[in-house]
Amino acid sequence: MIFSFRILVLTFSMLIIGLKLFSQPSTTEQPRLVVGIMVDGLQQKHIDLLWNYLENNGIKRIIEKGANCQNIHYDIVSAGNASDIATVMTGSTPFYNGIAGNNFFSRESTKVHSIIEDDDEAGIGTKLTVSAHKLLSSTIVDELMLAYPNKSKSYAVAINAEDAIMLGGHTAKSVAWIDDVQQKWVTTGYYSEGLSRWADEMNVNGTFNTYATRSWTPLFAINTYFNAANKEDKKNGFLYEPSSKKTKTSPSTILKTTPSANSLVAELGLKIITEEQLGMDKYPDMMLLQFTVKTPYEKTFSLQSAEKEDIYLRLDKEIQSILQKIDSKIGMDKTLLFMFGNQTSVHSPTILGENKIPAGYFNAGRSMALLSAYLMAIYGQERWIEGYYAKNIFLNKKKIEEKKVNIREMQQTIADFMLEFEGIQAAFTTSQALNYSGNGSSILDRVRNSTNKNSVGDIIITLLPGWMEVDDKNNPVGESNTITSYTPLYFFGGKITPQKVITSYKTTDIAPTLSRLLNIPMPNASIGKPIEFAP
Repeated sequence: MIFSFRILVLTFSMLIIGLKLFSQPSTTEQPRLVVGIMVDGLQQKHIDLLWNYLENNGIKRIIEKGANCQNIHYDIVSAGNASDIATVMTGSTPFYNGIAGNNFFSRESTKVHSIIEDDDEAGIGTKLTVSAHKLLSSTIVDELMLAYPNKSKSYAVAINAEDAIMLGGHTAKSVAWIDDVQQKWVTTGYYSEGLSRWADEMNVNGTFNTYATRSWTPLFAINTYFNAANKEDKKNGFLYEPSSKKTKTSPSTILKTTPSANSLVAELGLKIITEEQLGMDKYPDMMLLQFTVKTPYEKTFSLQSAEKEDIYLRLDKEIQSILQKIDSKIGMDKTLLFMFGNQTSVHSPTILGENKIPAGYFNAGRSMALLSAYLMAIYGQERWIEGYYAKNIFLNKKKIEEKKVNIREMQQTIADFMLEFEGIQAAFTTSQALNYSGNGSSILDRVRNSTNKNSVGDIIITLLPGWMEVDDKNNPVGESNTITSYTPLYFFGGKITPQKVITSYKTTDIAPTLSRLLNIPMPNASIGKPIEFAP
């Protein structure tokens, strides 16, 4: 009897120990380092056209030796890189994660503000005061850092502030982005390490300045490119100085749209991987990098200039350097790399128009003026429209309440009126969008996904295919208006075998896939499902 009791106790103890071990994340099958690469403007069509000119150990290696996911699409309306990256990193949409675009209209100030603006955080090396506080859900970076507190390390290096912060999430050790006015790395005090010592070292020792003042000329003979240069130079083929001003009156330079920006990101990323010894122990680390294939003064998203070809070919060399460093220091078998792009139309409205395809640019200024006059004629001479931004119309609710106007009636009146404008596809009231729960493939479903109660207007419009919204400075407000916006997506390294994944997935499936491969919880607002790879 005593013997049986001892066996029972021993069995129970072993069961408890087994359950504890099972509940702890395994570190034996996980990648030691995850490298995420976001390329602003990346298109599969561009890669296909340049395929024979890419080197074997760069982008081509990632595609040929990894998983090429061929049907990945964004299920949100394009409104800037911040919302695109947040969707990937959270596995969710703006409806849940709060990031509906790069900017938002504030009813309090009646002005447009950056989505990362935060007066409570000090800038480091910059006057910008920014943070991830409006990112309402956790990211894959956050979940990794929470899974292995004080063990895992995560960093983000980007060209732009919004991209850096959405990649870094809430818990990265440090993020850095390029200041194209002061020509240096900068960051925010929001992150625990502030500006990494390696970014500061590049600022101080002149490395940053060396890249920022490097002339950009063709990598190869100009007659070997498919297309002519946008800005021809008789001696060089084309010539750009990254320190040149964007315009005569702009303090900003063209640095962020030259290969020098990509070189800076690669240099700092590699420095951090090496000096912080990422991937050198059993606890997974993450390095998130943002590059670009956008060129100065480009008017089309197509591969129609020598500069566009050249920036791709130079980026290919930067990625090759990153892979070589990982091979020698960590090993690709212990590293997982994923690469994706943002929402970018294949053709610009200008190119479509030149080819007799219906298209155009929508600027809300004229339509809002006509709408205001229309509402005054119906409801009286008052300022009924408080503001507009990114397809959202904001009403003067205080005045509507004061004049005892039925706001729902006014919303529908506006929605009906907006359909009269050229380029507008549909118009919805806020309640129609936020409360929609129907067909997942409808336009209203994408609108709902793309809105958040904290930043949504009172009426939301959508544009016809081929049309693009621009602000008062003719800057795009979102760079794609296709019904379904696809992005290249590649996974490489670790246990990923060469394969083509043709099953349709969404960008919200990327974070759950990483969670599964890392054996950590999914982000807390994730609505995606892990991508299934062949063994």
